Formats: sequence, structure tokens, C-alpha cells
Amino acid sequence: MSALAEMLQGEVARAAAETLLTVENVSLTFGGVRALSDISFDIRKGEIRAIIGPNGAGKTSMLNCINGFYHPRSGRITFKGKTRQRMRPYEAASQGIARTFQNVALFKGMTTLDNILTGRTLKMNRNFFWQLLRHGPAMREEIEHRIYCEDIIDFLEIEHIRKTPVGKLPYGLQKRVELGRALAMQPDLLLLDEPMAGMNLEEKEDMCRFILDVNRHFRTTIALIEHDMGVVMDISDRVVVLEYGHKIADGTPDEVKADQRVIDAYLGVSH
Repeated sequence: MSALAEMLQGEVARAAAETLLTVENVSLTFGGVRALSDISFDIRKGEIRAIIGPNGAGKTSMLNCINGFYHPRSGRITFKGKTRQRMRPYEAASQGIARTFQNVALFKGMTTLDNILTGRTLKMNRNFFWQLLRHGPAMREEIEHRIYCEDIIDFLEIEHIRKTPVGKLPYGLQKRVELGRALAMQPDLLLLDEPMAGMNLEEKEDMCRFILDVNRHFRTTIALIEHDMGVVMDISDRVVVLEYGHKIADGTPDEVKADQRVIDAYLGVSH
């Protein structure tokens, strides 16, 4: 093999290693409604990847395909080098995909700590008998998981609410607890569906800081849906834009906000 061929082969291998997830020609329909049409993009390891577009563009449907809530009619999704066929949500979670939701989905009667502990379920190896007794190996395992969750609580600066039932918490803190539960899964890919929806300015600034810290501190790859364009342009490495189920742009924040199709379809112009 020539030196040039070896160099090209090495470049291809490095590019493949950087790609964590690939969406190829994915289409999704509900009866006669086409939610996604031939969508393709990738998510690189270690990046913050934003998915934006107007309401009804297919953004949440795209996340639902990635973590197995929906199964595409056509196309394929490849995660960590393996093409997935009709994967279910728990299988996606076990392989390293965690998710937060547009509407907070917590156990309202449970404390902050107990909610975050539920994110460790897939990491628990002891059988049900030992867990029921809470003795011996199961007790040691539970202590290890609690220590890990306490570290997440410290990281998210929510020590003061660790024993508070989440149903009594304000909305912004509930969103932070939901982020903590997703982090407890130690995901390779974290999907965030409108993590700042309904927040005031101070809460948004806190959530932006935590998202950036998660990306840098835990080295977690993040894909997020967000309508606040200031946030998207500030924290994202790359942006993909959807409109009515079609991809209309894909690139860096600067490239996307200068794209006339994106301006016409979503961003608008200042007057």
C-alpha cells in the first residue's frame, strides 16, 4: 500500500471514530402524514449538536427515532458503529442514549435523590432477591450508586433539595433534576428536548452553564432541541435545521444563521 493510500485510510478511520451517531435517509409517517422526509445528518463525539426549526418541523420526532420511541419507515440509524434495527427505548438506554423531555417527566412523590437514583437502574447488577433484602452485595452496590448520584447533585448545585419531593419544586429546579437523572445513566449521547422551555432568564443562564459543563466535564455528546436562538448560537458546535419534516440546512451556527432558507423559514430578519 502506498504512503498516500495509508494516509487516506487513516483519515477515513479517524473520521469514522469521531462520528458517534449517523442518521441516513430517515423517513417517518403517521398514516398519511409525513413527519420526516429523507433526513440525513451525523453527530460527532464530544460535540453539542442543535436541532432547530419551527413548530411541527419534526424535531421531537427525530429524537424519538434516535432513542427508539418511533421506528422510521425507511432509512437507518447507526450508533457507535452499529446499525440499529427497530430498537426499543430501554435498549437505546442500555447502549448509552439518555433523554430528557419537553414536558418534565419525573416521579413527583419521590425526592430529588430518589429520582436521580432511578437513572442508575440499568447499572444495577444484583438480582431482585438481594435488592429486596437490601443486604450484603446489594447494599454495597446501592451505596456506590448513591455516592455517584450525590456527586451529580453537588455538580448541579441542588444539595439543598436532595430530600425534597420533586412535586414541590419550582419548574426550573425540576428541569435540573431531570437532567441529573439522565446524567446518572452515564450516557454517551444525551438528548435534550427543549431543556430551557418555560424558564426565566436566570434559569436559562444556569441551564446553559450546566449543559456546557456536562459536555466538558463528563465529555458527554449532546443533541438538543431549543427555540432560543441566542442559546443555540452560543453553545452549539453545529446546527441542523428542519422545516415540515425536511432538512433545509446543516452547518456551524454562523453558516446556519446566514442561510437565506433558514432566515425565510425560521429566523426572520430584524427591522
